[in-house]
Amino acid sequence: MSRMFVHLFEEAVQTRFRCPCCGYRTLEKPEALALCPVCWWEDDGQGDEDAAEVRLTVNGQLSLNEARAYFAQCGACHPRYLPYVRTPCEAEQ
Repeated sequence: MSRMFVHLFEEAVQTRFRCPCCGYRTLEKPEALALCPVCWWEDDGQGDEDAAEVRLTVNGQLSLNEARAYFAQCGACHPRYLPYVRTPCEAEQ
């Protein structure tokens, strides 16, 4: 990979937003219903203030607190999503 490409990639990642579940910079916009490729949480705008609430929307029966606990245990917001997640890039830290 060329140094210029790496620099542009790192610059683009720095402008991204942190996933509310795993905390990595993977989201282009907050609350845009985008899937995080690191934990597979779909960002529906849920945050710390209502993290215990189960919204029954795009994340189904999961609260953000439950998803965070699963991520800490297995590396995905729920074990059923393990086949879809990836390791975070260094620039997403």
